[in-house]
Amino acid sequence: MDIGIISRRYAHALLEFACGRGAEATVYEQTELFLKRYAQIPGIRQTVENPMVGTEEKIKLLRNATAGDATCEELTRFFSLLLENKREKMMVFILHSYLYLYRKKKRIRQGILITAVPLPEETQERLKRIILHFYRGRTVEFETKVDPAIIGGGILGMGYWRVDASVAGQLKKVKQQFIEKNRRIV
Repeated sequence: MDIGIISRRYAHALLEFACGRGAEATVYEQTELFLKRYAQIPGIRQTVENPMVGTEEKIKLLRNATAGDATCEELTRFFSLLLENKREKMMVFILHSYLYLYRKKKRIRQGILITAVPLPEETQERLKRIILHFYRGRTVEFETKVDPAIIGGGILGMGYWRVDASVAGQLKKVKQQFIEKNRRIV
């Protein structure tokens, strides 16, 4: 069984179903929320994959892990389809594939911004505008993290490129230069 092909087909079906009903953005947001909670709470996976738990209880758990009563009908019906076809173990792969397909369709670029201290919202927005200058016609999503270990500055990753403007990164470069220089002397 090829997990990639199966998950891509289910994800494509979910995207087509959600687009047909005009709910693809809602499904996208709720899928991101569900995957974050799924990663944080290991009991969800164990309960969903447990054959002793009934389908109705599993759907109720999945709805609660997503957005509770605000979970969209499209995602609820998709969860039912997965449980009916015994694809519980592939659910995470399918939902990640959905996120990938949605981002590809809507031309969304993802990035990560790591700083030593939390950045003000206006600085993040200004940075997004600068990035959008390079990615014309696309949308940019940032995940921000605070890591005091980088001492100061920040690290920005977008797609395949990474800009390390952190103090820790600069110190590491200086250290490497000294090591290289000392190797030539010896």
